[in-house]
Amino acid sequence: MLIPVGFGVLAASEDIVVIQGAGPTGLDPTVHREGPTYNITLNIFDSLLRRTADGDIVPALAESYERVTEKSWIFHLREGVEFHNGEELTAEAVKFTVNRIFDPELKSTRATDLEWIEGVEVIDKYTVKITANKVFALADHYFSELQIVPPEYVKEVGDKEFNMNPVGTGPFEFVRWDQGNKVVLERNEEYWAGPSEISGVTFRFINSAASRVATLLGGDADLVADVPVSSINQIENRANTKLGVATGSRVIFVGLDSAQDTPLENVKVRQALNYAVNKDAIIENLLKGLAEKTVTLLTEKDLGFNPDVEPYGYNPEKARELLDEAGYPNGFEIEMATLSGRYINDEQVAQAIAGYLGDIGVDVKLQVMEFGAFNDKLFSKQISPMFLVGWGNPVFDASYVFDFIVRSDGLIRTIQNEEIDKLLQQGRTTTDQQKRDDYYQETVELVQKQAPCVFLYKQPVLYGMSDRLNWTPRSDEFLWMYDASVS
Repeated sequence: MLIPVGFGVLAASEDIVVIQGAGPTGLDPTVHREGPTYNITLNIFDSLLRRTADGDIVPALAESYERVTEKSWIFHLREGVEFHNGEELTAEAVKFTVNRIFDPELKSTRATDLEWIEGVEVIDKYTVKITANKVFALADHYFSELQIVPPEYVKEVGDKEFNMNPVGTGPFEFVRWDQGNKVVLERNEEYWAGPSEISGVTFRFINSAASRVATLLGGDADLVADVPVSSINQIENRANTKLGVATGSRVIFVGLDSAQDTPLENVKVRQALNYAVNKDAIIENLLKGLAEKTVTLLTEKDLGFNPDVEPYGYNPEKARELLDEAGYPNGFEIEMATLSGRYINDEQVAQAIAGYLGDIGVDVKLQVMEFGAFNDKLFSKQISPMFLVGWGNPVFDASYVFDFIVRSDGLIRTIQNEEIDKLLQQGRTTTDQQKRDDYYQETVELVQKQAPCVFLYKQPVLYGMSDRLNWTPRSDEFLWMYDASVS
């Protein structure tokens, strides 16, 4: 029997293989929220609400809900929903999940996301009330990322075991995690919304972009994330592969930690680094012109974008002048951390940035790090003074990036500025969209001047796909595989 070239291994299977550039840091969704992790837990767990590919918020575990006041919501849970171990979903599970996120012993990064939540009250078995400590404009979007965990199972097995062997209510059940290699999921036949058309998903982790593409072309994968632009023609010209493209929402930048005892404390130095990097050349040469340059951390699609603020242009002479004024006429030496394979051509971009900074006398020592170690250092604020990283903005709203990146007590440390903090607080605590837009446009002006980052671009969303896979890429980059099928 003749087997077609490419996908001979997968062609008859209803299981699909998905490859990411990095694996999960853990599988407990009350603790971990990084992109590669979330793409897996998204398929194991459900949230109260769900954000569609179009950005709409729709019911999920809550079949309905209402905003009772500006600072309180009542959720009516679906009855008869069970976790994969048979434990029933109740309002107590919602309360347990939220309280768990704020447990100081867990040191959850999610606690920063949900700091606006005051408390959870169980009304009855299937009704729960969540109260905020302030008005929060994006609450519905955060409820769509609040993945609910089973209280009795977590208590029975403990934190460490739950992190390794999770149980949720989602469309796929956890089977096993071969650390550093893959996570295997199988279809939940009793899923409340009906079983998926595919029988299972295996998430594999391959750091090298070239190796990810080679695995796809060799017939051993159905979906490959973060395809390098150099592989586009190769994928499109192959009979059994195709390219998946979506408008990007992830901003790529170099964070500048001004709290460390380095020249980055000086705003003129931070501005100089922005003038020194030729972003247009990086976009053209390393991203084939497919990325969109940002003004600070925003593009014109985002609420809060300020059309009157010009991005930093490429001006190495201006950069040298600023370094001289800051007291560094001969430059300085500094370390920059980067990942390899997490974002499109990330290590090459980091090398290009180091080259441009070298041209103005800044000697950058690149530190290429593994994803888990990078995140540990980043979120504990112990990472190198400069770090190349990406941040998703799935709701196209300034607060989704500014709150985490430029706020004094944000999840990532860059600058501490009271005026910026005040504007961000005003933007978070009003539901009037025009007022929010005004606050964030003013924030953009200040952020541009303070230069807490080397502002770069929004990267495109590029996937390599097998021809048999029916699945539409999303701008938020979520790998929600319940919508997938094979033919």
